[in-house]
Amino acid sequence: MEKTTQAKLYEWASYVIIVAATVYFFVSKKEVTITMLGIVLALFCRNMMYRVRYKMCEDENEELKVDLRRLTNLLEVAKKENKSN
Repeated sequence: MEKTTQAKLYEWASYVIIVAATVYFFVSKKEVTITMLGIVLALFCRNMMYRVRYKMCEDENEELKVDLRRLTNLLEVAKKENKSN
C-alpha cells in the first residue's frame, strides 16, 4: 500500500472512530469506558498518520540528498573538464 493512501486511511479512520465514540457516548448514557477506549484508538490512528507522513518526508529528503550528491559530482567533473580544455 502506498504511504499517501496509508496516511489518508489512518486520518479518516480516526475521524470515524471519534464520531462513533461520540455517538455511542450519547446513546449509551454514561458508558465512559468504551468511549475513552475509542478516543484512545482514534489518537493512535492519528499518531500512525503522522508517523507515516514523517516517513514519507524522510524518504523524499533522502532521495533529494542522493540527487544533490550526484549533481555535485557532475558539477565537479564538468569543472575539471573545463580546466583541462
